[in-house]
Amino acid sequence: MKRILIIAGEASGDLHGSTLMHQMKLIEPDLSFRGIGGSLMIKEGLDALRHIREMNFMGFAEVIRHLPLIRRTLHSLESLIDTWKPHLAILIDYPGFNLKLAPIIKKRGIPLMYYISPQLWAWHSSRVNLIRRYVDRMVVLFEFEKEFYRTKGVEADFVGHPLLDIVHPSENRAVFLKKIDSDTIPLIGLLPGSRLQEINRILPVMTESIAIVREKIGPVKAVLGCAPDIDESRYIPFIKGTGILPLVGKTYDIMAYSDALMVTSGTATLEAGISGTPMVIVYRTSPLTFQIGKMLVKIPNIGLINIVAGSRIVPELCQDEATPEKISEHIVNYLTDRVLRDSVKQMLNAAKNNLGFPGAAQRAASIAMEMTL
Repeated sequence: MKRILIIAGEASGDLHGSTLMHQMKLIEPDLSFRGIGGSLMIKEGLDALRHIREMNFMGFAEVIRHLPLIRRTLHSLESLIDTWKPHLAILIDYPGFNLKLAPIIKKRGIPLMYYISPQLWAWHSSRVNLIRRYVDRMVVLFEFEKEFYRTKGVEADFVGHPLLDIVHPSENRAVFLKKIDSDTIPLIGLLPGSRLQEINRILPVMTESIAIVREKIGPVKAVLGCAPDIDESRYIPFIKGTGILPLVGKTYDIMAYSDALMVTSGTATLEAGISGTPMVIVYRTSPLTFQIGKMLVKIPNIGLINIVAGSRIVPELCQDEATPEKISEHIVNYLTDRVLRDSVKQMLNAAKNNLGFPGAAQRAASIAMEMTL
């Protein structure tokens, strides 16, 4: 039995890690996976040293506060590597932690695949030196990343984006809308992120935005996409009495069937873009993290769908700009201006075409299994 160490530290990594594991098992069923992941990876057979909910920190202050846990986890993984002796290590995004683990893996001569590049093209490009030194195969999701690494002296495999195979609603539009009692009024989707810190900072302004939208245009249905690894009770204080309906496991239905979306910056903007639904990207973090980020980030857009498109095709409201008044203004425009809505849909579809072709996880799995030979 081949032993695979696999590390993901956040919800998107758990999603992509689970599809990669599934495809690897289709190639060779007799595999053993250990490491860090979430519920989706555990369902695929991961023996988890830690769950992502323990490791999913956001912002510089949070990372500093959790340094003791990070050090203990690195030490535990080092012990696991020495006793279990994996045939392959796969690191998924999560660079602050994974690039500390990479030298430990390399020192022991274990083949190392990095799946899903950190956003080094946006900030912290000096980390390319660590990837050049410690990573055997860099597997990237965007074609521009392959070119970025080539200019830095690193050969990267472009496999396309696995979300093209994943982002599909679970049921028919008419059935879904009837179930949530929105077949006769506009539907607005709220996607406040997969971290508690994001939810606490961003969901309140989203809920206030819904109230303003209703004042301006009348009845609308609002649904909240709940992250699978966050207890639903965490959302209740923010939506109680608002008429907002929380839904678990229906994120892609919300994205596909809403008339407009409020989306926290991150992978969800790409998922919503693939669904083709106009959105407002919202981002709020601690003042310290935001100021440090402003100094480090080198690109004009933070929303992945805008980055892939090469221009700002949907609005981004960050920090003090992310107010209920400004969010609601964009949502109202989407709901009342058909020309605008159709134009944004066309641009989202064009951006989707930049993501390559379906089958990305299968191609990545083939690379991973080659590395175990």
